[in-house]
Amino acid sequence: MTTARRLTEETLSAHYLLLLCQHLHTRGISSEQVLAGTELGLAELEQPNRQVPLALCLKVFANTQRLLPDPGLGLHLGQLLNIRSHGFLGYAVLSSRTIGEATDLAVRYFRTRTSLLEIRLFREGEMAVIQLDERVPLGSIKVMVLDALISLFMVCGQQVTGRKFNAEIRLSYPEQAHHAELRAQLGDRLSFDCAFTQVRFPRAGLQMPLGLPDPQLLAMAKVQCEAELQRLHDEGGLLPDVRRITKLRLAETATLESVANDLHLSPRTLRRRLAELGTSFQMILEQLRRGRAVELLLHSGLSVDQIATELGYLDPSNFGRAFRRWTGQSPRAYRTARLLSPSNPKAPARAI
Repeated sequence: MTTARRLTEETLSAHYLLLLCQHLHTRGISSEQVLAGTELGLAELEQPNRQVPLALCLKVFANTQRLLPDPGLGLHLGQLLNIRSHGFLGYAVLSSRTIGEATDLAVRYFRTRTSLLEIRLFREGEMAVIQLDERVPLGSIKVMVLDALISLFMVCGQQVTGRKFNAEIRLSYPEQAHHAELRAQLGDRLSFDCAFTQVRFPRAGLQMPLGLPDPQLLAMAKVQCEAELQRLHDEGGLLPDVRRITKLRLAETATLESVANDLHLSPRTLRRRLAELGTSFQMILEQLRRGRAVELLLHSGLSVDQIATELGYLDPSNFGRAFRRWTGQSPRAYRTARLLSPSNPKAPARAI
């Protein structure tokens, strides 16, 4: 039976679920057990460019955690993948000229692999930062999914550069016993309970040449990635629209009612459709506020009170309480600690 995808739902490339089934088969678990309750079969997972809706992904991962309660499974899965496991995106990265070009391509075409998370690249002082944000709450599978992605970054980074992985990794969840292997590899370059999940390295590294540049393969891979990206764009989606409108309205106190009006929906309908996707307007608003708050604290001369206004807080103390909830620090303490960090020695002075 073919399972239709709701156009508003976030997805994951079926190829990754196929690889998961193949790995679990080597550990004595059948694909029927892994896919139970999803109406999916291996034949569907093998279809080119197939995307699996969030609800089915959650069911597959829940089955996996029940059948194989291995906290380190995410790290193991990431290690099993290589750059060619990611279709034409993998070939585009592999045939790029520099780390910067490869990273830009990964950011642009990440959507062709999954929309469960958002990836972006930005500069922070002398550092280049790759940041991963949840587009929808991942709940109990968050650690497994992000473990897999971090492990994958390390594998692919070494594959494309031919060098040992030397970046700093910050994870937005607590350290667990199964992270001992990761700690052994990274030492003090690994941090937990951070505000964001990030891979950080000196921005000069963006200019590092890669060993297998291939202009013809790169051009072909980019054409294929663009076609896939356009197909996904044509299918539409509610969450990108909600995030876009909410971000534009931050300074004027974005509300569910105002965003629903812009989308020509009733507030009740918007609330229900977001709940079907496992999120809420308040979760989206807080995620956008958190990201914008950090950007303004580190990269603007605005005072904390001015930043509170930019984020739609009528009372700066409410912003302070929210920021402590997100990061465990006050906005002023967070700004001071980051500006004095050795990774950002040349950051200009900003208003506290």
